Amino acid sequence: MISRTVQIALLLAALACCFAPPSLAGQAGWQVALEAPEDVRPLLEEHLDVFRYRKRDDLDEEIIARLAAQAAEDARALLATAGHFSPDIRVDSRREGALTRMLIVVQPGPRATVATADVRVSGAIDSESTDAGRPERLGRRWRLRPGATFTQADWDGAKQVLLRDLQLDGYPAARISASRAEVDPGTAGVDITVTVDSGPLFRYGEVQIEGLERYPRTLVDNLRRFHPGQRYHYEDLLRYQSALQSSGFFSSASVDIDSDPGNAAAATVRVLLTEYPAMKIDLGAGISTDNGPRGEASFTRHNTFRPGWQSITRLRADLKEQSLNSELALLPEPGGWRNRLGVEASRSDIKDLEVRRLGLIAQRSWRSPERELDWALKLQTEEQSPTAGSVDNIDALTLNHSWTRRRVDDLLRPRRGHMINLQLGGASASLLSTRSFARAYGRGLYILPLSRRDRLHLRGEAGAVWSDERKGIPSEFLFRAGGDQSVRGYDYQSLGVREGSAIVGGRLLTAATLEYQRDLTREWGAAVFIDAGNAADRRSDLRPVYGYGFGVRWITPAGSLNLDLARGHETGQFRIHFTLGARF
Repeated sequence: MISRTVQIALLLAALACCFAPPSLAGQAGWQVALEAPEDVRPLLEEHLDVFRYRKRDDLDEEIIARLAAQAAEDARALLATAGHFSPDIRVDSRREGALTRMLIVVQPGPRATVATADVRVSGAIDSESTDAGRPERLGRRWRLRPGATFTQADWDGAKQVLLRDLQLDGYPAARISASRAEVDPGTAGVDITVTVDSGPLFRYGEVQIEGLERYPRTLVDNLRRFHPGQRYHYEDLLRYQSALQSSGFFSSASVDIDSDPGNAAAATVRVLLTEYPAMKIDLGAGISTDNGPRGEASFTRHNTFRPGWQSITRLRADLKEQSLNSELALLPEPGGWRNRLGVEASRSDIKDLEVRRLGLIAQRSWRSPERELDWALKLQTEEQSPTAGSVDNIDALTLNHSWTRRRVDDLLRPRRGHMINLQLGGASASLLSTRSFARAYGRGLYILPLSRRDRLHLRGEAGAVWSDERKGIPSEFLFRAGGDQSVRGYDYQSLGVREGSAIVGGRLLTAATLEYQRDLTREWGAAVFIDAGNAADRRSDLRPVYGYGFGVRWITPAGSLNLDLARGHETGQFRIHFTLGARF
């Protein structure tokens, strides 16, 4: 039996073993230093193993010696990817007591440049009259022209761009049949040879659809804007997929083409769909600096009355505006046009102007990612009640047209391009309307890139209503300004015509924005801006007010979240504005 004294001694010995420093036998401390030009230093420090392991203190002498022996070979391979094919590399590793010091000296030598570029595109493309001259144009657009710096990334990228040009337009089976880049170490010149086989020209064949059970095949066919026998364009498939996804019937849609060269004359288009249930309820909540907290609920029923007809009822409420509307969307027509019938009821109380509205709407619309067209015939009755003012009861039968175009590099995160919306409409007193009027409105956004990280946003809007007076015109056809999407630094729709204590709409509107944005990281950016604008009932009263400030931009998968602090020049007050996406 072990005595208590011996037990305590054994326990103390065990604890001493646990907390004693590890043995240095077979281990060594080491240091690594690099002498290299600044343009190649980050590449070497990020990828060489000796730098990846330099903070490890558990490597023995054998592993350190192996890392030192491999360093020169690895550095040579890395420098070749950056276009340096004749570097001078020296690795000096020496032992100083318990410490190993390693010094890597790199002279990268001249960066390689393209000496000659021979790019050839051949195959079935040579016999297609619609592609006459295209192989020569592709050769002229080759990125690595003589004199250009040669790197592995540029070499791979140039070949990828060349192939993509063919694969997205007519020739999805195109491939590089031969490619060679020969480097002359003496001159640092690179001779490039690339040969591309276009493969056959693809044309659309039959459309195979999977996952369609609840809804009619006509719905899917009518959203397609290409036909069997037409030449293949990848953009056709993207537009088709987008139309299916935005139709409201499918939670997901995927469209591709059979790329087997043997079926090129009539390539099968494959459509894979995931349907929404026949009925669904959506609930949502949000908040804005214009209207405060917001709640929303919608009920959708597919196949209402007839297969492919879609009914949607929406309830939306915030602190200033509440609305209830229901619409019946008919089956999309061939070519993408769609007809809708709807009824709406709404109430708003903004700047001491209370508006109640009932309306019936017949709408015909066409949608694509780049363009939207809308025709709407609307019969409505409205009650306008300004505080300390007379109540105005209005009837109107209006015909309105809206045209929108988007040409940007990215719809969610635009970095260049423009967006335009134009509207025309009006009513006649001889056709169920209190007053005759005509209305025109336009707004636009132009994004001008200044550099890879900097851009200017130039935004403008203008509107006019032609009528004897504004009384008798529905409020939605008049103009007020101010708020997140207008002149920042001023409250929502606080700029307009004063009637007692209320702000009501005027017949004229102008507004403009100059905003400079800079990306700080991949996800964060900053902006400074100045807004100017106003709404009035007479041209002599249309004097702009100014708001200016700064903000932050947070890039998310849903677009840019914008938080701005703006000061109204005329009021001296600061306001916070929160928006999602580009201000358009």
